[in-house]
Amino acid sequence: MLLASVLRAACGFSFHKPYRRLQEVPEIPAGATSVDLDHNNIRDVKPGAFSNLARCESLQLHDNKLTAVRGDMWEGLISLKELSLMRNKISQIFPGAFSTLPSLEKLSLQQNNITALQRGIFTPIPSLKHLAFSRNPLTSIEAGTFAQLSTLPYLALSQTELPGLRPDMFEGLRNVEHLWLTRMKFTHIVSGAFSNMPNLKSLYLMRNKFSNLHSGLWEGVDLRALYLSDNGIQSINGHMWEGLDNLVALFLESNPIRYISPQMWEGLTKLELLKLTNISISYIPPNTFENMPKLNRLTLRSNRIQTLNRNIFGTNHPEKVYVALGENPLQCDSKLCWMMEAEEEGWFFPTDQYTVGRPKCANYPKRLWGLVDFNCTGGQN
Repeated sequence: MLLASVLRAACGFSFHKPYRRLQEVPEIPAGATSVDLDHNNIRDVKPGAFSNLARCESLQLHDNKLTAVRGDMWEGLISLKELSLMRNKISQIFPGAFSTLPSLEKLSLQQNNITALQRGIFTPIPSLKHLAFSRNPLTSIEAGTFAQLSTLPYLALSQTELPGLRPDMFEGLRNVEHLWLTRMKFTHIVSGAFSNMPNLKSLYLMRNKFSNLHSGLWEGVDLRALYLSDNGIQSINGHMWEGLDNLVALFLESNPIRYISPQMWEGLTKLELLKLTNISISYIPPNTFENMPKLNRLTLRSNRIQTLNRNIFGTNHPEKVYVALGENPLQCDSKLCWMMEAEEEGWFFPTDQYTVGRPKCANYPKRLWGLVDFNCTGGQN
């Protein structure tokens, strides 16, 4: 027993007490590197409860009944990297609530009762990489709330009740690369809203209520991926993308766009991935994708497309492009022979879902198609 205790203290161990109906934090032996107390009835953490856990790197307190967060709750956890407080009843976060966690990398506060975030909650945490407040009834963020988190790369605020966005909400977040704002019911975002995040690379705005986007929205950012799926976007103009010169991936699935044209994509010369699934288009005009020389993934699934012309890429086609065409009423006749020819040339690859499978014909024969399904020497098949 003595040897086991010595080895445990020297090598570290995990302490697991989930689903025990605990009312408070139990006594935890020194040396624990991981502590799991989720799914209990803990309402508070007394100061010093973790004071002997200097080596602990992970603390799971999700699915308890905590109502507030204070700095003295975490005294002694100088090595803690991950803290999960999801699905508690937290409504109050005191100033400096995480100031005693100098090594913290991931902080999860989703699905609590937090309605407001005030300046002073966060002191500098240089190691923090992931901060999540999603699915809280959050209605306000005071200017400068995140000002001390200048090294944070990931922030999630999805499914909150914020009425809108202001640039000062994100003051100090100059190194945020990934921002989640899904299911927020936004209909409009003010120009420059993201201007305090010059290193923002991926912006997730799915399932909001935008009908269109205006110019100036991307002022000060350098996005690589923009997610706009499941909004109410009905029309697109080239000015919408001003400032997105380096955008690589654009997701527009499940918007009622219905019509696309070459003028819609002005400035997106570096785009490599474009998703237009389920936008109700039936026709793609000539030269629509002409100004996207680097395009290599184009998703046109679940539309009303019956035929596709070679000239949608203009006179200079991409070096290699995979086009997902599944769930379209394709009429497999000689008008589509160019696809087979382009595939043999090694630049165009019609697929069902990227590189897996082939799209099906809507007309007879209803089978995965290839050269044998066409009369490419003239006439209809």
